[in-house]
Amino acid sequence: MVLSIFLAKTIGLYLVIVSVAFMLKASELKPMMLDMLKNPSLLLFSGILALILGILIVVSHNIWVMDWRVIITILGWLTLLKGVMRLFYPEFVIKKTVKCVEDKASYNIMMLITLLIGLVLLYFGYM
Repeated sequence: MVLSIFLAKTIGLYLVIVSVAFMLKASELKPMMLDMLKNPSLLLFSGILALILGILIVVSHNIWVMDWRVIITILGWLTLLKGVMRLFYPEFVIKKTVKCVEDKASYNIMMLITLLIGLVLLYFGYM
């Protein structure tokens, strides 16, 4: 449970900060995201980083229970999948990311969901 609380605080804070930044600074950060996709080295690096983070979470917190801790497990598996996708299918990742970033509704919904997940994790991490 100590690890779950630590990860809830860490991941929750990360998700809240990133989602708020991407909502408030969208006009500045969206072009950077799209520019990053044009650089194969950055895409590879971000894929390796996501793979490492996903593996760390999955190996240390693969807890499938019917409570808030499963959120961390699911995020770990999704992060692992994100890393694998960036390494094996970069063209697919580029296509889907560009589509999501350029569609204002999809982008805003994604950021809102990210914010809500972060707030839920912070709630359980600090309560």
